[in-house]
Amino acid sequence: MSNRSARHYAEAILQATIERWQTVLNQAADAIANDSKLAETLRGSGTLASKVKALTGALEVKPSTEETNLLKTLIQSGDTDLLARIAVSLGEVATGQTGPETAEVTSAIALTRKEQEEIAKKLAAEYGEDLIIDYQVDNSLMGGLRIRVGDRLIDMSVASRLNAMRESLASAAR
Repeated sequence: MSNRSARHYAEAILQATIERWQTVLNQAADAIANDSKLAETLRGSGTLASKVKALTGALEVKPSTEETNLLKTLIQSGDTDLLARIAVSLGEVATGQTGPETAEVTSAIALTRKEQEEIAKKLAAEYGEDLIIDYQVDNSLMGGLRIRVGDRLIDMSVASRLNAMRESLASAAR
């Protein structure tokens, strides 16, 4: 068998594995989106095991141990809303093709056009010119900004600073 044939088989195995993972992830995302009772169960106070069982039971395919473990981790961390995005990213990572990265900039009040331009300039310098920036307002921040680019979070909000102080005071009081 030539190296070319071995590579062909290896690529087929990799593609089948990726497609399998994407199927499980997309089915899980669809099940949650289309079944409000399931979505409520996952957000509820039940046991982790019961939540995993509810989600895996809603799938057409039986997930492998590894796939189940990922679903369990996503449920536990409250990140099931990322399922569809993970499936897309998996394909992008496997093929080496990625779309432009998105930055979510959340502020306590609406930013002026000038402030948005300054933030965009700083983010472009760090993450590249093809960055797509989504500006949002969340009054609960009380002030400052929270910026998420990919899996990186930069939290400069007043709310997070107050939480950090509260935790620091609570641990010092113990």
